[in-house]
Amino acid sequence: MRVLLRAVVLLSLFFGAYFGLERLVVYPLDPRAIAPSDARITETKVGDMVVWTAPPKRGKPTVLYLHGNAGHIAKRTARLQRLMDRGYGIVAPSYRGSNGSKGWPTEAGISEDIRALYAALTDGTLTGTPTVPILYGESIGAAVAINLATTSTPRPRAVALEAPFTSLKDVAAHMHPQLPIATGLMLSRWPSIERAPKLQAPLLILHGTKDDLIPPEMGRAILAAAGSKQKELYPVQGAGHINIWTGDAQRRLYKFLGQF
Repeated sequence: MRVLLRAVVLLSLFFGAYFGLERLVVYPLDPRAIAPSDARITETKVGDMVVWTAPPKRGKPTVLYLHGNAGHIAKRTARLQRLMDRGYGIVAPSYRGSNGSKGWPTEAGISEDIRALYAALTDGTLTGTPTVPILYGESIGAAVAINLATTSTPRPRAVALEAPFTSLKDVAAHMHPQLPIATGLMLSRWPSIERAPKLQAPLLILHGTKDDLIPPEMGRAILAAAGSKQKELYPVQGAGHINIWTGDAQRRLYKFLGQF
């Protein structure tokens, strides 16, 4: 009995440390609750998830902005402002463990939260008016967007992806090829390359040509796998992983969004 108890304790410590490490590496989110600095943005909640919203101007669609894994939605304020300046509505959720949203971030948990948000948006519960949005997914948010677009109805109007990866396993292998990755234990896998064939909405991918975190080859693989009839990858010349929003990239994005 003592041996069994000791084994249970050791396994508990191992898994606790492992999942804690995954949390730090995959979701280095900022938990601080920061209110929006732009008066056009309203903060609300869907379940335990903090959500920033702003209404569109007449005739303009709403963009459901799914941010990357690092930091905080407040760091994307300038991007949200540029979208609002052009009349687009915004819905910008904060993942579990970020900006006051409660819970432990995992693929399953984030997917559940975002599906609930999408349902509240499309049935009118969130804003008072049923809205089918355009999805914008940034980095790991691109994986969230692909999963949402291929598992929810109605389909989004369109999908824009910034630096999408094929899977977390592939990113880990790219960053640390010398280390064995215990992928069987990962709580978050985000296998976007497996989900992309079910993607039907018009698709734009922005990918920096100098991205050393998520190489452009992954963006091209997602493009090739996507089931969308209208699809394009726009290579952002000289851009890395975090400076994709150049003038050229924004012009291409706004041209794409303007179709819807």
